Amino acid sequence: MVQKEKIKGGGTMKITNKKKFLVRILEILVIIGTIILTILSINYANKLRGHQAFGGEYLVPVLGLIVILIIETIYEESENKKRSKKYGRR
Repeated sequence: MVQKEKIKGGGTMKITNKKKFLVRILEILVIIGTIILTILSINYANKLRGHQAFGGEYLVPVLGLIVILIIETIYEESENKKRSKKYGRR
């Protein structure tokens, strides 16, 4: 089943690989969440300390990057497993 999605100009875009599409949407959500969480954690840490300093709150983007890398690895491994079943072991 191929889903269609409306795009600018009135045309439609076919989503041929639903799993890859969902992975990309999840990665965008992780990036947006990481940005929001970084801003909130920096503000909270500065208020808690009473002055501006650098601490672990600046490592939140690294955590977001690690989550994205894990998602990509899981997706690639599932694709490799699917290919090996389709064409036999090599």
